[in-house]
Amino acid sequence: MTTQRDLGQSMLQVIFSFFLGLVVTAFIGIGVNTFYPEPSYSSGSDRDWNTYRLTTSIVLLICATVVMLLSLAITRTGSVLANGALLGGLFTMIYAVGMGISAGQQWPRFLVMAVALVITVAVGWWRFSRRSVAPAPTSSAGGVLPGEADARLAAVEAKLDALGRALRD
Repeated sequence: MTTQRDLGQSMLQVIFSFFLGLVVTAFIGIGVNTFYPEPSYSSGSDRDWNTYRLTTSIVLLICATVVMLLSLAITRTGSVLANGALLGGLFTMIYAVGMGISAGQQWPRFLVMAVALVITVAVGWWRFSRRSVAPAPTSSAGGVLPGEADARLAAVEAKLDALGRALRD
């Protein structure tokens, strides 16, 4: 029963983190579009649209970086919120890359993609590779399993040893 409850809680945390990531991305996207609206269709200039897309891509990239750094800063306070913020930063980075790809200017577009790649790799390395491996908890009997599990494992090992001796004879 406890395992099902733990699994259910874990699934809710994953769903919440994912949903938080989507909400963060929507918030940033709507915010950028609110304060930097699209050019009007009447202007008809591809140059205006390309400039808009490139500028929006850069702004989204900056926002994504800030959110990803925030997720690193709050990792120790709560993994669910930190994971949601990290997903929000990643989703916003995807949005920035999409906007950058649609911009027609080659070098600026390439620079936006290069920065997005460097930031994503750096944050991923910092978040996942730098974690130190904590020592396993030990039981009072000196084993690595808590409580009764240590004794049960010892009993299973003894039975397997006896079975192995019986099969060799």
